[in-house]
This record gives sequence, C-alpha cells and structure tokens, in this order.
Amino acid sequence: MSTPKVNIAVCGRFHYHNYVPFLAKEGILNFFYYSHRFDRKILSGGQGNEVNLWLKEYLIRIHHRLLSTHLLSFFAPFYNSLWEKQLLRHWKAAKLWHIMLHGSARDIIHKVCKEGSIVLGEAVNSHPHTLTSLLDEEHERLILPRQNHWWKKWMLDEIEQIDFLLAPSLWVKNSYVAHGFPTEKIFILPYGVDLKRFYPLSEDIEKQSSKKFKVLCVGQITPRKGQIDLLEAWKRLKLKNAELILLGSIDPLMKPILSQYKDCFTYMGFCSWDKVPYYFQQASVFVLPSIEDGFGCVISEAMASGLPVITTTNTGASDVVDEGINGYIIPIRSPEKLAEKLEILYKNQSLREEMSKNALEKARKLLNWEFYATSLIKKIYEPLFYMNKSKEKNINHSSTQKNLKLKRC
Repeated sequence: MSTPKVNIAVCGRFHYHNYVPFLAKEGILNFFYYSHRFDRKILSGGQGNEVNLWLKEYLIRIHHRLLSTHLLSFFAPFYNSLWEKQLLRHWKAAKLWHIMLHGSARDIIHKVCKEGSIVLGEAVNSHPHTLTSLLDEEHERLILPRQNHWWKKWMLDEIEQIDFLLAPSLWVKNSYVAHGFPTEKIFILPYGVDLKRFYPLSEDIEKQSSKKFKVLCVGQITPRKGQIDLLEAWKRLKLKNAELILLGSIDPLMKPILSQYKDCFTYMGFCSWDKVPYYFQQASVFVLPSIEDGFGCVISEAMASGLPVITTTNTGASDVVDEGINGYIIPIRSPEKLAEKLEILYKNQSLREEMSKNALEKARKLLNWEFYATSLIKKIYEPLFYMNKSKEKNINHSSTQKNLKLKRC
C-alpha cells in the first residue's frame, strides 16, 4: 500500500518555503502550489511536484509600483481569484490538503470537501473577527481612515469548511476558540528559523554588549505592527549612546505620523532578504510591538541571532519567549511598559548577556525548520492520513485530540 501524501496550497510566499523541501525529501509531499517569481524553484530536481502560479504575484507588484495601495481592495479579490482558478486547472487529488487561510481558497476547499479529503487549514493571523476589530481600533487611535476588509467574508467561508486548524501560537488558537472553532480540532506549532542564516557574530555574545545600545525593529511599518508605541517609548527614554533602527517598507498612511518622530530613529528602508541577518547581528535588543501578529517569524530570527526580545501578548510570543529569561512580553499599546523593559536592558549589561545566551540556546534547540517539519509529519499529518473522513463528524474529538494535540514550547 502506497504512503498517503499531502497537497500544500499557499497563495503567496510566507514561511512554507522553509520546510516544504524537507517534506518532499521525506516522500510525503504530493503537490506544492504557491506563488513566487516565475524563475524561482523551491524544490530541487526530482524531489517532488511544485506548481508556481506566479501571475498573481506579478500583478500585485505591478499594482504597487503604479498605484501603491490605491484601489488595492478593489483589485485584490480579482488577483486572488485568478490564483485560485489557476490552481483548479492544475488540480491533483490528495487524501489530505494543507491550505493557508487567506481569503484565496474558498473554491479549492469546497472541491477538496466534495472529493471526501481532509482539509487542514492554516491560520497565519488571529481569527478574522479579532483581527479586523484590532485593526479598526488602531486606525481610530491613530486617526486614520478605516480599511476595507474585503477578505474577511472570504476567510470566514474558508474557516466554515475546514476540518482542522493549524495555528502558529496559543494566541491564534484562543482567538479562534473565542469565535466558536472547536478547541479539540486545533493544533499549535510555532514557526521555525533558518539557523544557517540567523546566528550571532563569531565573537562572543558578551563582547557585543560593549557596543552602542542598538534596538532593532524589523517589519513593514503599518498600524498593525505597532511601531508608534516603540517610537513613543524611545522618545520618553532619551538614552545616551543608543540608537533605534527601523527596517521595512512604510505604509503610506504612516508617513505623516512618522514625521512626528523623525529625530527618534534611524530608518534603513526596505532590506533585501540576504541582508536582514546583518542587522540582527549588529543589534543589542529586538522589539516587535505588534497590535496583532499570528506569530512573527522575526521573533525566532532575533533569538537565533542571540538577541533578547521584547514583544506583545498579541504576537504568539508567549509560546517561545520566557518572561525574564530570554525576553519580555508586554500588553499591546503600552509605550510605558516598553520603555520600562528597554531601560532595564539598557542599564543591566549582565542581564542582557544572560538573556542573549538563553535566547540563542532556545532557538538552536527548538526553533529550527527541520524540527518543525518533523513535528508536522509525525504529530499532525500522519494521524490525519489515517482518519476515516466519513466518520470524522461522529468520532470523539476529545479522545482523538489527545493523540493529535501538539504544543511545542
């Protein structure tokens, strides 16, 4: 009897590229559908079947280049539908489908269900109701126009159809449970990190602490990422021999607000993929003050680079950051708490060194992509492969989940 295989479908780049090659190597991958540069391959020759539906990616890039974010909410549904229709034309059946929930797979999930296969939906953010509520609150706080959440109904339709949910953090799981998704149908698996790309400088971590105190924040500068709270905290501190560095593209809505803090930070612009590790290596502390983030891969990347992390409760950080051991977790919209933790690390060099060591140790032991892929196969895919879909609605999920449940950290 042949080994069952999984189809993975993700309308975008995200984190899948980090572990899909490992799934192919293990012989468990059937087809990988994604959207990337037309000349880019994720799998090496003979590893498996990949279908790069690249047209959607280029349409969005052209849109941003010509119109920035103008009319994006009008055209985005068309771009996503185009990707979905392309996948349906390249359809290959599988017993299990692992599909990203992003408002671009309603018809795909519907077809999978009609074929009697199991759908594992993956959430990269909190539940749509939670996410849109937080975004609306933030836009109101910053006196910004409300967004058109065109994707919300599409995602709710996807969630309604899936059999199981894969969440990157307890924060995401709890948001889904709060809106009625059965807790026993949810798996938690925090993202990994590429340890070959992210690591401290060859010098000892202790030597880094003698440099200028550099606080780094990596991520698109948007209302959702909460950089304003970091800027407000930094403005209050007025630290000597210290620098705040922001890295990432700027949402046009944020430019007028950032101008009020122009003397508080150094902006390094949008950085190419291969240069990001350099900035982690030069920093003293990493901060992700997000209002909402399913997990935030940059947290793992910072820890693997030997950095203490300060982040919020709404990033899934509690799954990997141990309070006072390798970082701090603070409430959202709390510049005063953020300033307090930054000042502690600024003044206490020995504590910063200890936290750096602890962060690096945890990243090396638990936060690599091979560990992630192995856990995905053994603790999630394999039990689902052998589940009888026709009986799925009648089984005792509490007892089944006892064998399926995974919370890694």
